[in-house]
Amino acid sequence: MMQFCVLGSGSGGNATIVRAGETVLLVDAGFSAARLRDKMKSAGVEPDELDAILLTHEHADHMKGVHQFTRKHAVRVYATRHTAMCVQEKAPEAPWAYFEKGQSFRIGDIVITPFPTYHDAVDPVGFKFETERSSLGFISDTGQAPGCIAEYLAMVDSLVVESNYDPDMLAATPRRPWPLKQRIASAHGHLSNGQACDLLRRIAHGALKNVVLAHLSVESNSPALAESLMRDTLHDMGLASTSLFCASQDSCLPWIRVC
Repeated sequence: MMQFCVLGSGSGGNATIVRAGETVLLVDAGFSAARLRDKMKSAGVEPDELDAILLTHEHADHMKGVHQFTRKHAVRVYATRHTAMCVQEKAPEAPWAYFEKGQSFRIGDIVITPFPTYHDAVDPVGFKFETERSSLGFISDTGQAPGCIAEYLAMVDSLVVESNYDPDMLAATPRRPWPLKQRIASAHGHLSNGQACDLLRRIAHGALKNVVLAHLSVESNSPALAESLMRDTLHDMGLASTSLFCASQDSCLPWIRVC
């Protein structure tokens, strides 16, 4: 059985635990080491249980805790070579392993397939996690989700997908300067609620069990709006029984069984 727990998601930090059998992975480490440990313990996971940390990209809200965490806990960090080169400057003591986009590899009971995403980072990726019986898609921080991404996520049993902003709220917020608004809405920025729904329409299937909306903007989105649009999309696709969750910055979601 594969299950996952979103420890927190947003511009202030991102981290998710994926577990199958005896294998425990941490996807991104975007909180301080102390806060990561607290969040993991609240989810019932001890830091020394981790088999690996996998990084989607090098931005601080996805790798902030790597250095201090790996100084205390002997866990290997997996990333593309270009991402690792950026993070190694801030985490020189971390033990590294490299992967290539599109090439699957195994850690314990889980097969991981990294795939390209479109963000203003050096080499960003999403992940597909698979066991013999289940699959989980994970995509965050991408300004677009073209057909190649949909192909990687086709037929996953559960999906974590970025639903960062509402275009009208982004345009209206006085707290974001215009260049930042342009960056967020660009093809190498973030997915809007509508883009997340569009991706769901292209990969939805009758056995899709869970959808988790992630990386919501505090200023340019609301959980109620993001959930409403996605729930309508699920209903239109005949997937009213699919469970829908909305991750938050400060609190952990409950453990979710992938299928």
